[in-house]
Amino acid sequence: MLTRQHQRLQELKNQSENQKHAILHAQISDKFIIKQLDKLIKLYDQQVEQIAQEMQNLLSKDSVLKNKIDQLCKIKGLGLLSVATLVAETNGFEGFENLRQLVSFAGYDVVENQSGLRSGKTRISKKGNSRIRRILFLPAFNAVRFGEPASQALFERIFVKTRIKMKGYVAVQKKLLTLCYALWKKDVNYNPLYHSQHVKELEYQDKK
Repeated sequence: MLTRQHQRLQELKNQSENQKHAILHAQISDKFIIKQLDKLIKLYDQQVEQIAQEMQNLLSKDSVLKNKIDQLCKIKGLGLLSVATLVAETNGFEGFENLRQLVSFAGYDVVENQSGLRSGKTRISKKGNSRIRRILFLPAFNAVRFGEPASQALFERIFVKTRIKMKGYVAVQKKLLTLCYALWKKDVNYNPLYHSQHVKELEYQDKK
C-alpha cells in the first residue's frame, strides 16, 4: 500500500535527521557519517516524491475520489500524503456511524488517568489506530502555524487553560480528524470560515 510505504519512508527520514542532529551537537562530529546521512535523507525525499506522483496518477483515474480528497487537501496543514493515509486507514470513513466511533478508533477518546497522584486527570486513550495519530502529528503543528482558523483558536484556548502546548496540538489533531470526517460525509466544499459548523452538527447528532 502506497500510504504505508510513505509512512515508513517518513519514519526512516526522521530517524536519519535525528541522528544527524545528534552528531552535529556532539563534542566530536563525524563528517563522513553526516555526509552519508544527508545522502539517505535526499534518497528518502526522492522516494516520497515518487509515491506522491503515483498517488496523483491513481487519483486521476477516479474523479469522484479525487474531488473529495482535493477538498480535504485545502485544509491548511494537510497535504496529499497525509489525507490519502487518513482515507486509507479509515477505509474512506466507512463503517463509522458517528464521530464518537471514529474518535475512539483513532485513540483520541478521553479516559481518566488513574496512575499515582494524577488520578482524576484526563488523557487520550491511545488505544486506537496509531498510524492515524502519527500522520496527523505534523499537520496539527502546521495547521496552527499557518493559521487554520478553528485549529488555531482551539490551540490557543487550550494552551491558555493548561499552559501545555502538546495538549493543544493533540486537540488540533482530533479537530482535523473530525473536520475531515464531516467534509467527507457531507460531501461539501471546505470553507475556512464556516466549516466548523459541519463538525458541530455531527457532534450534536452524536448526543441525541
